[in-house]
Amino acid sequence: MEDASTNYKVSLPFILIAVIFVSAVVIITPLVSNISNVQSKSFNIVIRDGLIYKQGDSSPYTGHIKDTVENKIIGYDVINGLKHGEFFITTLAGNSSVSGFVEKNKNVGTWKYFYDDGRLESTGDFSDDKPHGKWTWYYKNGKVKSEGNYVSGKPEGRWIRFDTQGHPNLIIFYSGGKIVNEVKIDRLGSV
Repeated sequence: MEDASTNYKVSLPFILIAVIFVSAVVIITPLVSNISNVQSKSFNIVIRDGLIYKQGDSSPYTGHIKDTVENKIIGYDVINGLKHGEFFITTLAGNSSVSGFVEKNKNVGTWKYFYDDGRLESTGDFSDDKPHGKWTWYYKNGKVKSEGNYVSGKPEGRWIRFDTQGHPNLIIFYSGGKIVNEVKIDRLGSV
């Protein structure tokens, strides 16, 4: 996913890495992992036809999955073999990295991404596994870095980029995911 206001759709590395990491973890972890469920019993899971199964079972798995992957703790609920409900990734120190919701293996609702120290890096909504609605990115100092709206995964309308002190320095207008106009603002507020 991209912060559409930053240098003409230059992606935020953390968001891209987080989305790739989450996708890889969701797909690969069940294939190679020894999962510990909430009762602290370990078991292996497998994916068949896009559904999660407890190894050796013929029925799709229902329950909670929690595992450690690449020094991160990942957790999510599974209903009838599909990820469904709260999804999270935390650091081993307990700081949140990613939190959101999944319905039938698709990201939905509000998702939050965090810097390694636990401070909020971005937040926004997904609909049918695509960014949709308002998204906001933050600097580590807590000031807004950029904000704008997505429609079905594409930037739309007005996006604003801010400097580290919170002053707007660029406004980009999108239509159908393409830039149609931009306005650069200097530190004095002139266009």
